[in-house]
Amino acid sequence: MAALRKLKIGVAGVMCTPFRGEKERYFAEDWTALSGQQEAAGFELKVIEKGIYTQEEAQRAADELSQWGADFILLQSSSFAAGEFIRPFAATQIRLGLWGVPEGEPSSEGGLPLNSFTGVNLYNSLLQTRLKEYPHPVKWFFGHAESPSFQERFNITVQALRALVNLRGSRVGLAGGVAPGFDNLTVDPGVLKNKLGVEVVELDFDAVLKRARTLEDQKLIDTVKASFLQPNVNLNAHLTGQLEKLSRLQVAYSQFAQEEGLSAFAISCWPRFQSDYGVAVCSLLGQLNTLGVPAACEGDVPAAVSMLTLSLLSNGAVTTLMDLVTLDEEDDSVLLWHCGPTSPLLADERGVRMSSLWLFDQPDSQPVGLHNDLILKGGKVTVAGFTADFERALVLEGEIDPQKPSYKGSSGWLKQIHMRGKRLQAMDLAETLLSSGYQHHYPLVYGQVENAFLEMAAWADIAEISPLNYTTYLKPQGTIC
Repeated sequence: MAALRKLKIGVAGVMCTPFRGEKERYFAEDWTALSGQQEAAGFELKVIEKGIYTQEEAQRAADELSQWGADFILLQSSSFAAGEFIRPFAATQIRLGLWGVPEGEPSSEGGLPLNSFTGVNLYNSLLQTRLKEYPHPVKWFFGHAESPSFQERFNITVQALRALVNLRGSRVGLAGGVAPGFDNLTVDPGVLKNKLGVEVVELDFDAVLKRARTLEDQKLIDTVKASFLQPNVNLNAHLTGQLEKLSRLQVAYSQFAQEEGLSAFAISCWPRFQSDYGVAVCSLLGQLNTLGVPAACEGDVPAAVSMLTLSLLSNGAVTTLMDLVTLDEEDDSVLLWHCGPTSPLLADERGVRMSSLWLFDQPDSQPVGLHNDLILKGGKVTVAGFTADFERALVLEGEIDPQKPSYKGSSGWLKQIHMRGKRLQAMDLAETLLSSGYQHHYPLVYGQVENAFLEMAAWADIAEISPLNYTTYLKPQGTIC
């Protein structure tokens, strides 16, 4: 994955003379503390260092931050200030955070020092009830810059918005269309472009296959073949011809990615690869994911975008895509499984058996490969994805149990399932998924990024699918909360 663009954060402080607390000193200490976090957190900071006391100063500050190209403006209510001061910042249509600070000691005459949080309350209400032309939600913050309560909220916002600004302008290659019958994975490219700024680029299957077949640089192909065979990968020796085909396809896809500026792929992995080239491409998808190019099965554009989002939230971490194939009520776990498109980097210590795909193997025909037969390594994971209309997002966390027996393919049992901090039983999860109408593919990344994914979705005006309790009666379809 290419290096991420840093998030550009503007900071300003609004103030009012009658409130005599140490507003200017607090503001200077706060922006100085934020400045020291830029490199580690992946953002750039531009500060309007002088406190804003007039409407003209507010206008100049908003203009300066807008011209700089701020992605996010953090406006500190260093003390209560005029309601009109929020208008020029709203007019920039840049995402806003409203920042309140503790009152501190009373002033010498015993008066309220800052009235800071009241200023946050005022501006938030104005943005939501009177400044209807402002197009974004607003996030509030409280505490000085180094306080745990501020840091927790601020770090999530940086993580979420950095992913969002890097997602915008990205392009996903839809190669071969959506798999037959999987109409629930079909997207409206215009909606996706409007919601997340992501463009769908349709790649002609025949053009990709022709390039793979006609490649003449055997030295390059041999190098790619060797890259499939990581130390933890065991290839069935009689399938070296299949590996040659996959290596040719990887070169072709990599060339198309470079030529078209693609950040991810949604690849229709059946039926034409089998009928036209005699190959299964599961291991190819695993290898693309290893290389940092999220690749979803079955032409699933929503999954490809979701995998790219999870990777951006996780500093380029490798993702995978799973079906949820069964529930175990005894230990409240669910089995995540797919044919074999998972990167070897996510396998447990048993490694990968790269072999023919049993789904396509027939008694009177040559075996068709290759797929990655592996068990996911143990660890905490986030499962998250956008619905195909990009109106809602599913996000949950859990832990992979690599010891529980599974089936051939890429798989792992998910236990300790949580949504919004609430522990879910397996039947609760099934109720949540099926009542919401969420599609049958589940993007996964190691690590806990539930909060950041939810915030990124909120900034993009995408609602969350909330957890439901299992009931024996039918719930209305499309339930989201």
